[in-house]
Amino acid sequence: MWKGILFIISLGLFQANCFSQSEAEFKSKFRDLSTFKSSQGKKSLVGKDYDILYHRLALHIDPRQRHMSGKVTSYFKPLIPNFSRISFDLSDSLNVDSVLFHSNKTTFTHARNTLEITLNGVIAMDKQDSIHVYYSGDPTGNPSRSYERESGRANSSAPIIWTLSQPYGAMEWWPCKQSLYDKIDSLDMEITVPKGNKAAGIGVLASIQEINDSTQTYFWRHRYPITTYLVATAVTNYDSFSDWVTFKNGDSLEILNYVFPENRIYMEEAVKKTIPIMQLFDSLIGTYPFIGEKYGHAEFLRGGGMEHQTMSFMGSWNFGLIAHELAHQWFGNQVTCGSWSDLWLNEGFATYFTLLAREALQDSITWRNVQLGSQERAMRETDESVFVIDTFDVSRLFSSHLTYNKGAQLLRMIQWQIGDSLFYRGLRNYLSSPNLNHGFARTSDLKFHLESTSSKDLSEFFDDWFYGTGNPHYTINWSQKGKVIDIRVNQTTNGDVDFFEMPIQLRLRNTVNQKSILLNPSSSSFGQSFEVDFAVDSVDFDPNLWVLATSDVIHTDDVDKEVLIFPNPATDYLTLSSFGYPFTTYRIVNVTGQTVVEGAFDVNQKIFKTIDISGITNGLYFIEFMDKELSVVARFIKK
Repeated sequence: MWKGILFIISLGLFQANCFSQSEAEFKSKFRDLSTFKSSQGKKSLVGKDYDILYHRLALHIDPRQRHMSGKVTSYFKPLIPNFSRISFDLSDSLNVDSVLFHSNKTTFTHARNTLEITLNGVIAMDKQDSIHVYYSGDPTGNPSRSYERESGRANSSAPIIWTLSQPYGAMEWWPCKQSLYDKIDSLDMEITVPKGNKAAGIGVLASIQEINDSTQTYFWRHRYPITTYLVATAVTNYDSFSDWVTFKNGDSLEILNYVFPENRIYMEEAVKKTIPIMQLFDSLIGTYPFIGEKYGHAEFLRGGGMEHQTMSFMGSWNFGLIAHELAHQWFGNQVTCGSWSDLWLNEGFATYFTLLAREALQDSITWRNVQLGSQERAMRETDESVFVIDTFDVSRLFSSHLTYNKGAQLLRMIQWQIGDSLFYRGLRNYLSSPNLNHGFARTSDLKFHLESTSSKDLSEFFDDWFYGTGNPHYTINWSQKGKVIDIRVNQTTNGDVDFFEMPIQLRLRNTVNQKSILLNPSSSSFGQSFEVDFAVDSVDFDPNLWVLATSDVIHTDDVDKEVLIFPNPATDYLTLSSFGYPFTTYRIVNVTGQTVVEGAFDVNQKIFKTIDISGITNGLYFIEFMDKELSVVARFIKK
């Protein structure tokens, strides 16, 4: 769930797992951020000169010990002529015993987390070949914690080993090519474990073969493209059971669950939540992308979860986490972010589709509370953008506020602007695009498909909300005379965006009637009048929580009697008063939203203040009285 930028940014770096919306769970995935931040990996060009086609991992793992051993067979195709050397990312904590090429041992060097192999001969460009690497060692001491051994289960002394490679941790337990530009076309895993244990894996469990009286091998086969960080296994004394989900077209899919035996009774009920969520996602965005194999869960001891391809590793079993990791099978696994700068394409989507699942499958109060919480977290960081500039900063990269929650709210606002039908059609086109399906995408790719589907230019939206910082605050002033309600909208911002162009909805109501109106403010100061056939008691801003913003709604009829403006119309001078309210500042705005005069009150004296308006042209103006909590707008004419 992370990314380098065309080249691999640093090996043996930091670890981050893809997790759910719980902040406690989110924080638990970084036990020591300083370790990650201080790790100085090197920039690597490993793999730029060849295309990886296939890996077979034959591993020996015993959860009673940290040491492991393995043989990795790799099929590749050179992308340059006269190819004579091949490199893999591999942690220095592991020992390479030998390398075989065309059945003969060949020379290699292993240093600075890179295994560089000299081939016995030259391979022509685009010609397929293979190589075998034999290695062993203790991967558990690496900074990314990508290979973990623990025995901390509450009601069992059985140890467990699991892997979690995101983003650069795969090289800490097997020789590979860590990139976000070249997926492995297919992969097999042969995990040999002591009897009494099971090895969870990606793809389909092809067979379990007894090796001798004490060991057996689990054969997992995966025939979909996969990026390196999504390859995983976990080994312990698992119990297993399956559920099945049936789709509208009659297809069915196994949901295979590997759980701790002591938790099985609880888990059998807990994981059933997966079925309606998967059916919902299937109806919204299309067929589960690995329909030819399976989906599943493997229990492990880390907080949160990780969306390993076709089998998510789960540290808890709440509705939100199950939905989040399942959504990643489309957003993150089927289509993977093509740069860690665009990590929101994985995490923002998974967070938003969890919200959609709550909206469709849970009660409205639960959804509303979770949506309000997501909006609140999304507005906590106002000085950085959803676009990640420093991909070495792990805490920023996996920011719950920006990457997860603000990313989710960006999607909700796009859905609000283009409508449900076009939104989901655009996402289906994005996922099924030949250039992206089971490949990599950038934010520009998502933007292209949403624009192509909706015929709406989203350039300003992405400039403001994705690349820009902060969010808007709306001050809504309203008054009613007869059947006419007058609405004045003032927008201020707390980041580097001057004005967020965004439609907003207001709900006018009293105890009996209500009416929704839609406004499209074109500037930071905007006014519009509407006819309403009932007396309005209250005005609600954005009642359906579409817009990421804060707001104040002020009934100016309740305030104007305390605010004096005279004469009106005015010529060269205008007299103001702040009687009754602790206003601190004022500004005069013309009809285009431009501030033409501004100043401050001496609130303590509460005296009349006369200001010079001789320098402004004749016409209609709005004067806004402001303090930290309140904003009131009145009209006057300069003649």
